[in-house]
Amino acid sequence: MTFGQFRWYMQGVQHARDATLFGVLGILTLGIVFGPLALSQARKAEAYGIDAKPGRVLGWIAIGWFCLGALFFIAYIIFFFTFVMQAILHRQGS
Repeated sequence: MTFGQFRWYMQGVQHARDATLFGVLGILTLGIVFGPLALSQARKAEAYGIDAKPGRVLGWIAIGWFCLGALFFIAYIIFFFTFVMQAILHRQGS
């Protein structure tokens, strides 16, 4: 293996590591930010010939987890305001 091939390999490995790191950060924090970063780093690693399946999977999980959380938040807000409006209308009626 020549130095150029080794350097090429190490760049791919670094992109795969970054993809995994961004995937984990996406699951733990802002999936809408770190999920796409994990996917792009995984794509770069695969362009270098390095398998980055863990980073790609974690990136998609982070995006899905964020979307699911956003849906639950929206449902909670709707439920809360419906409850408050019912209480206000009930109080005005009596």
